Amino acid sequence: MDKNTIEKFGIDGFTLMEIAASKAALHLQKKLNPNKNGLYVCGKGNNGGDGLAVARYLVNEANHRVTIFMAMGAEDLSPDAKKNYSLLKKMSGNGSNITFAEDFKEITLTSYDYIIDAIFGTGLSSKVRSPLSEIIESINDAEVPVFSMDVPSGLNADDGTVHGICIEAAGTFTFGSNKMGFYLNSSDYYTGEITFVDLPFPDYIRKHEALLINKSLGQHLPEKVRKAKHKYDDGVVHILAGSEGLTGAAMMSAQSAWKQGAGAVILYTPKKLLNLYEISLPQVIKIGLGDDDNNHLQPEFAPDILDHLHKKEGILLIGPGLGNNAETGECLEIVLNNYSGKVVLDADALHFWKNFDQVPKTKKKKWIITPHIGEATSYLNAEFKNESERLLWAKDFSEKNNCSLLLKGNPCIFASVSGEIYLTGYNTEPFARAGFGDVLAGTIAAKLATNQPSDIAIIHSLLAGYEKYCSIKPETVFGPEHML
Repeated sequence: MDKNTIEKFGIDGFTLMEIAASKAALHLQKKLNPNKNGLYVCGKGNNGGDGLAVARYLVNEANHRVTIFMAMGAEDLSPDAKKNYSLLKKMSGNGSNITFAEDFKEITLTSYDYIIDAIFGTGLSSKVRSPLSEIIESINDAEVPVFSMDVPSGLNADDGTVHGICIEAAGTFTFGSNKMGFYLNSSDYYTGEITFVDLPFPDYIRKHEALLINKSLGQHLPEKVRKAKHKYDDGVVHILAGSEGLTGAAMMSAQSAWKQGAGAVILYTPKKLLNLYEISLPQVIKIGLGDDDNNHLQPEFAPDILDHLHKKEGILLIGPGLGNNAETGECLEIVLNNYSGKVVLDADALHFWKNFDQVPKTKKKKWIITPHIGEATSYLNAEFKNESERLLWAKDFSEKNNCSLLLKGNPCIFASVSGEIYLTGYNTEPFARAGFGDVLAGTIAAKLATNQPSDIAIIHSLLAGYEKYCSIKPETVFGPEHML
């Protein structure tokens, strides 16, 4: 995007660097008082140039005293970095409070109020070597607040892994586009607080590999308000869930769907369990299956289930608390081979994934699979060693099976059948509690039942969980900061 904006659109690189640096400097002025003393550790490339330009702004606009250390020497700088270096030299020669350090060993790191990390940008692809590794280690040990330009030096911007060693920043100012790696493999330990600094890339040049779901996204997205003449008009959720000893999961899913605005929630249950649900779910319609001795779904229940599904159009949620009886799998196989509506497959339903091999992919296009990591590895043959591999597996699974996949975890990853990938940009560890998946499945089903597009329904559902469990209300901005 940067290259195309310069070469094809016509905004030169130095101008982009000025915009990035001026905005980063404004943010830093809000964090740091005037008259502070800063050390700027800069590399040879444009990342170093960003740091040099920030120094110039803070000297001029906040009366900072700055020391410049060129970590790889001051020779062979990129053209824009060289220009900024010469501007600082000119300012220093004319009385500005700018000094240039030649030997890192002679710098007393603890004498500075803050340190700017501008050594490596997104281009780093190999292990950080000596003496730069020792410089980074010393900075991390100094316990002085560090602010990184674009990417903490040593962090892989694509997957969040570390190239041997990495700056442990208090904050990162990221330029032009947000970075996928900031939300994978616990990289928040290195990024600190992330501040997105937009650059004037034209829309037709902007590209992204994933979209970020964070607290600033929520209210921007459209949320359909249910308008219906009766309970079965727009918003019916059918739930196949629960078996003997596992009725709580079905209750939580049904209650969640009801609370999230479904017009009618219909729970299909073996007749032996009907009384339990009659007491606990007065607002939910219960359909007893089989006779009083039946405690799990059986193949002969399928025609009755399908008959009700065809009579009342809605969303089918399958899974919470179903158990793993082989007869339950046979029942689900019949239902899914003969049902063409939208389906949410969660929890125990995933135990029977292989039963659904023969279901046409045209039907699976309307499915959303919602495993947690354990279910993905146990039932869906998932293999991944880290979060970036988990993301790639989710994308591959969605493409191969022609369905949407919400892979729970931290972060949650949603691979839409449309080809779009979404990541949660907030800590979802509070979601890792018994029953949350059942509640989330019910929420998703309710959002889908009011005819929200699948992607929007998932985002709203995840943000609803965020607001409830993390106690932070979503704000209202959508834009380039969400593009990874």
